[in-house]
Amino acid sequence: MYNILNLIPIHLPAPTVRMRRKYHQESYCISHLYIGKDEDYFCDTIEDVVRDHNHNGRFDDGETKVYGETAIPCGRYYVTFNKTSLAIGGKARYGCIPYIHQVPSFTHIRMHPGVNEKNSEGCIILGYNKKPGMVVDSEACCLAFYEKMKYRPFWLEIIDDYTKEE
Repeated sequence: MYNILNLIPIHLPAPTVRMRRKYHQESYCISHLYIGKDEDYFCDTIEDVVRDHNHNGRFDDGETKVYGETAIPCGRYYVTFNKTSLAIGGKARYGCIPYIHQVPSFTHIRMHPGVNEKNSEGCIILGYNKKPGMVVDSEACCLAFYEKMKYRPFWLEIIDDYTKEE
């Protein structure tokens, strides 16, 4: 069944959101999220640890995915808004949140609220990284992001551009 919000064919232009991974820690990764060709900063994200060490978008050369503890690989992904039963769904228009399609070795990857990588299980948590190892104001940030994207499909580009903090 198709969602009326996602009837734009994949070959038509859609906005691009760039996620630049900046800070890599032992159990999580912090990124900055930018919207549009001018790369306007929107918020921060937190996800599980990056295990694609050569940053080629695949798990190869001895790299392994650990279920519920691995960030999605670098790459370009098509994102649509799909229905959810998450608590934020009641506040999001039509109960929809972003669903990231065709992520290698992953299923049901979304962009949603949370506090830290424990809320992730491979998904991307939106918020503001004002405290070490977590994001704050996540639910309000997600709702603002969904409205900014107008609940329409977009491209998500994930780029590893991080440094390891001591």
